[in-house]
Amino acid sequence: MNTLLAVDIGGTKTLLELSSLQGEVLVEQKLDSQQYDSFDLLLSEFLTQEEVKQHTIVSACFGVAGPVVGKQAVVTNLPWTLDANDLAQQFSIEHVHLCNDFEAVGYGIACLKEGEILVLQQGEPDLSRPKAVIGAGTGLGQALMFPENEAWKVVATEGGNVDFAPTDQKQILLLEHMMERFGHVSYERIISGAGLVTIYDFLRGYEQRDEDAALRQAMIDGDPAAAISEFALKHENELAIEALDMFIKIYGAQAGNLALSVIPMAGLYLAGGIAAKNIERFQEAGFMDAFRAKGKMVHLVEKIPVYVILQPKVGLLGARLLAQQSVV
Repeated sequence: MNTLLAVDIGGTKTLLELSSLQGEVLVEQKLDSQQYDSFDLLLSEFLTQEEVKQHTIVSACFGVAGPVVGKQAVVTNLPWTLDANDLAQQFSIEHVHLCNDFEAVGYGIACLKEGEILVLQQGEPDLSRPKAVIGAGTGLGQALMFPENEAWKVVATEGGNVDFAPTDQKQILLLEHMMERFGHVSYERIISGAGLVTIYDFLRGYEQRDEDAALRQAMIDGDPAAAISEFALKHENELAIEALDMFIKIYGAQAGNLALSVIPMAGLYLAGGIAAKNIERFQEAGFMDAFRAKGKMVHLVEKIPVYVILQPKVGLLGARLLAQQSVV
């Protein structure tokens, strides 16, 4: 049977999906990216499974968390490089397309169903104008979308790596703290899973706060960013709440920066697991207040629709759509 392969490659996990040419999902798997020295080793493990081997892959799309130039891509937070021609030859796939993971997210928005998007700001939607998408996870992705022939043309960016601009005195101290550690401080250093942990550790030291032993143990035993979020939302830990709220405020400010750069009157979308998993906190004032705090441009950003994508596989949906287009 001829099939499509869609892959969403992240710095923490990689999602792989084998589907029919019509988009019916046949096999889906999540693998730990950091357990593999290269992408081809991960892909080989997936393709050698019995339920996958019986099918012929005619088109594949790999959404990569990193810059894509021509037929080559580099994963930002892993020592992986991908070459479309090499992958096509090695795995006997007729069509191989590489795209930035947030390009795939942008295309995946068209595949979302009712109930998979939540409105943070209704705004005044105008579908003749651009869209934009931003999303925090292992890193910070951004993409632009422009109306084209009754569809959307998605343009990937590396806007998550622009310089961090603090908006209050405590954020200035955070910047100084991070400059000592990293030199260059981008928004991705802060608006990411690792960034939430950095904010938490900064606040703990800066405010000389006692730490909850159970929270520290949870950070050691599992995903430290997820532990901070959990203790903020479920255990009402004051330090975790302050860290998450500072994170959300900075996230809102950068989303507002993107909005001013693009003026996405057709909608600005938040993707990535952090927003969806902490949706109650994002619905409170901090995010949208920071988004709108743009001085004389406040009346403009108030008109921009803002949405949260609740579907965690939106990048995979977009990669499948791009794979389909290669065989139409």
